Amino acid sequence: MNKKVLIITGAGLAIGIAEALIYYNLGKNAESDKFKLQIPKGAELLKTTGIIIATSLATAALSNIIERSLTEKPKLIPIPA
Repeated sequence: MNKKVLIITGAGLAIGIAEALIYYNLGKNAESDKFKLQIPKGAELLKTTGIIIATSLATAALSNIIERSLTEKPKLIPIPA
């Protein structure tokens, strides 16, 4: 696997986990007067982790495709005279 893909995927995982925890806690504490930091448990944690991994891999793949399309040299096709 490409080093850049690993870096992008790792960064995506870290940001994705932080974002998911923020949204999870906003939902859990919506009706509460006092904010309490919580982590999902069981199936909800597995589902959230799976979504984060999938979106991180998709982000890395898309970034790689975009980078390649911007850095590839156009192929010259000879035209017969």
